[in-house]
Amino acid sequence: MNFRPKGKKPMAHQTYINEAIKAPNIMIVDEEGNNLGVFPRTKALMMKDEAGLDLVQLSYDRDKMVSTVKMVDYGKYMYDKSKEEKAKRKKQKVKEMKETKIKYSIAENDLRMKMDKSIEFLQDGHSVKFTIRLRGRERIYGNKAKEKLMFIAEELAAYGKMRDAKPKEESSWYSIILFSK
Repeated sequence: MNFRPKGKKPMAHQTYINEAIKAPNIMIVDEEGNNLGVFPRTKALMMKDEAGLDLVQLSYDRDKMVSTVKMVDYGKYMYDKSKEEKAKRKKQKVKEMKETKIKYSIAENDLRMKMDKSIEFLQDGHSVKFTIRLRGRERIYGNKAKEKLMFIAEELAAYGKMRDAKPKEESSWYSIILFSK
């Protein structure tokens, strides 16, 4: 069990540089990725001063008590690292659930427009939920609402697959969810 004082957030991964690296032996890798060898801590710190660069800890092996470091300019290293993280975040695609609400008595043209917009959502990788809400006396037309939703599912079958075989039925709601293929 990890104990954390109230109100304190857990520390993010900390990057140790130069004198903050406490390992007795340090394996140095240069900017091109060439292994320069394992050196005592004091020798490694002298080497970084001679080169005018910084030692940035990449990993630490507790068994061998060796810290693997890269000899680079720290500012440039952090800049490159932030660029890589931004590129990773940019590549991630967030999938959302898009909901389209319709009436059971929707006109054909209006339904076609909503289905065209849903096709765009499905092609973008989003899921689409079609919902029909029946109010008051409209509740007696539950079968028409189910038929309308099944019609939509059949029309959009080329773009998305339905989660359930038939529309989900709640008290006054009928809905289907289509997942992009």
